[in-house]
Amino acid sequence: METAVPLAVYPAMLGGTIAGQFVGMGFDALALGTHVVWVPLGCSILLEALVAARYGAARVGHPLTRGERGRLSVYYSLALLAVSLPLVGWLAASNASREELSGLHVPQNLAVWAAVALGGLVACTTLRYALMALFAPAPPATPRSA
Repeated sequence: METAVPLAVYPAMLGGTIAGQFVGMGFDALALGTHVVWVPLGCSILLEALVAARYGAARVGHPLTRGERGRLSVYYSLALLAVSLPLVGWLAASNASREELSGLHVPQNLAVWAAVALGGLVACTTLRYALMALFAPAPPATPRSA
């Protein structure tokens, strides 16, 4: 029987996300000498999956099942999307001129960006799920009978 993953796991994962962003930005700038989005994103997914697998297992009392990992990854991605989408829109609108904003109604541009965003969301959710399985603690050993 699967149990619900406690709500406390989600803020812990957010802490992993933020720490991963900082580690990724530092590694990207200092070790690689670049400023790309992929390194902090990758570090974020790594750390949030590690936190989810270990802290989630500690909270439910067993390594997370496939279903628990799947729901946790999907719900976390949707929560990040709900927070990030308005921020992205606000940043784009604040940095765009009026002429650029009037061109945003072009349907093919919007469709392309929506498809890219959806593909990225699915890829990050799937990667986080797989990493949670990789980082899961070993199940407790059963005692041998003599």
